[in-house]
Parts: sequence; C-alpha cells; structure tokens
Amino acid sequence: IAADRFYHRDHYWILPDSPQPGHCRIGLSAYACRPGIEVYFVEHLPSPGSQVRAGELLAVIETEKGVVSIHSPFDCQVLAVNRAVLEDPNCIGFDAYGVWILELRMPTAPQLLSPAEYLQYLRSLPPPQCFPAGKK
Repeated sequence: IAADRFYHRDHYWILPDSPQPGHCRIGLSAYACRPGIEVYFVEHLPSPGSQVRAGELLAVIETEKGVVSIHSPFDCQVLAVNRAVLEDPNCIGFDAYGVWILELRMPTAPQLLSPAEYLQYLRSLPPPQCFPAGKK
C-alpha cells in the first residue's frame, strides 16, 4: 500500500493536499482493484461543484471481480472528475495508486485509517478472490 495517503475500510484511498492544501484525491486501493484486473466502467460520479454528504454515493466501479461502490467518508464538495477514468476505466486496474477518480474539498481532520491501520485491517480479512466465481 502507498504510505502517503489515508484509507477507508471499503478499500479506497484518500490523498490529502493533492493537488493543493484542503483538497484531496480519491481512488481505489490495490485490494479493491488488483493490477491487471479488467475495469469495465466507472459511473454515478457527481458533477464538479456538487455538495456531497458523508455516506452518499461518489462512484460505482465495475470490475471483473465485482462492483465497488465508493461512498463519501465525509461531507465535501466535488472539485473535479478525472476524465481519463471515464474514457479508459482500465487505467485504474493498471495503476491503482496512481490513478485518482475524484478530487474533493476535504475537512481538516477526516476520520480515516493510516497506512499502518489499513494494513492491519487487511491482514484480518480473507485473501481477495482473484477470479469471479467459476472463472479461472
């Protein structure tokens, strides 16, 4: 896992102060989207300028492993949508920590997991399935 960001138990990362202070970028962790996993689409992205409440849906990503829903971990404003993930969703599967999905204005102290806490959480989970049921 990347050490420069925070994590959520639903397997997405938040990179604070990116690209500027008070902003953050959000993307999928490698646990949610293993390298090389095919990503079919990204949808339900709110428009830039939208206000989103904690717990509301930010994005739905369908991969060959299944569907991942990202819910906002805090109240925020959507600042930008990464158009590259809409044009080529597979870019997420090739670089989970380098490809962001949304840029948000974040609160000063969001309640998220540190890299060490997220790694400890991952160790408590069963290994992820690399293939959908019946596919090898």
